[in-house]
Amino acid sequence: MTAAHALYGGARMSAQRALIAEVVLGMTGAFTAEDLHRRVSEVGPGIGLATVYRALAAMQISGALAAVGDRQGSALLARCERHDHHHHLVCTACGSVVGIDCPLGHETLASAERAGHLVTRHEITLYG
Repeated sequence: MTAAHALYGGARMSAQRALIAEVVLGMTGAFTAEDLHRRVSEVGPGIGLATVYRALAAMQISGALAAVGDRQGSALLARCERHDHHHHLVCTACGSVVGIDCPLGHETLASAERAGHLVTRHEITLYG
């Protein structure tokens, strides 16, 4: 299986999806769908933004891409190879993304329980 194919979890790929995956593999750091579409348009004119969004959704479902925050109302995405519970640090200068261990400890969750709440999910993105 090629690296591009792996981004879709091994699912069947069209030529357009293969091109989008190759561009994603060349992206460094966090990017928006619009950023990716601009790059894809440079090498494959005629691929629409909706096609890029559908390809990104498939890559997120496969676990190859993770939402790592937002930039001016657009979701920021990044390739993510960690499969354990973790969060992300996004560099505001260069856009690089680093997987970090979860900063929530047992005591934080226990204090929520003492207050009568059960934490079922949380989202943490650090910027710096």
